[in-house]
Amino acid sequence: MGDWVVVKISGSLVYPPRGDYYRMLLSTLRRCSSSRRMVVVVGGGPLARDAIKALRAAGLHSRSLLDLAGIAATRFNGRLLSLALYPVSPPRTAETLDELIEMAASYRVVFMGGLQPGQSTNAVALAAAEAVGAKLVVNLLSGVAGVYRRFPPGDGEKPLECISLDELADIVREAEQSPGAYKLIDHVALGIARRSGISIVFADGSNPTVIERILRGERLGTIVRPEGCPTRG
Repeated sequence: MGDWVVVKISGSLVYPPRGDYYRMLLSTLRRCSSSRRMVVVVGGGPLARDAIKALRAAGLHSRSLLDLAGIAATRFNGRLLSLALYPVSPPRTAETLDELIEMAASYRVVFMGGLQPGQSTNAVALAAAEAVGAKLVVNLLSGVAGVYRRFPPGDGEKPLECISLDELADIVREAEQSPGAYKLIDHVALGIARRSGISIVFADGSNPTVIERILRGERLGTIVRPEGCPTRG
């Protein structure tokens, strides 16, 4: 998987901020960064959704401007974590891919939020992976164990173990794509993963030590492979 790995963290895991979760997450990132360089992309979660809802109620309907509000929320969430992890990470988020590359020359961990309107943090995570040459994105979900054949899953349904990018595209095809409502992954992110051969692991991030376990090779959640999954005999 190379020296670089990208971790995408659902904003619902880090906002509202909880000291116990922060401690576990930051300790895990410190340990993992001793052997890997990492880009950590943080979502907006409830902060972004509440801000967008309030702005809509106030009469703002421009999707681009609503996206900017969501981006501000992602950067706030990322900034809190970057401050707490300094000096392992810079005390701010990278706001462009150029800044990511510059920061990556001096730090083991770089945090990012959103980049531009019309692009979810899932797409940012894949773009960041492409920029630094990472071949794996670990996508931490909030209370969801992985990817299911249908979303939301039925009672007792188990997450899929391994699927191809094409299968994932079929699953999310009907998902809503709007400010504050990007579900699981978006089509931009899928396109980047496909063109650069990047695998994605979706797992429940309720316990952030799952990052370490995945990087050790444990099979957790759902792995999405661009080339598809090996046939089991």
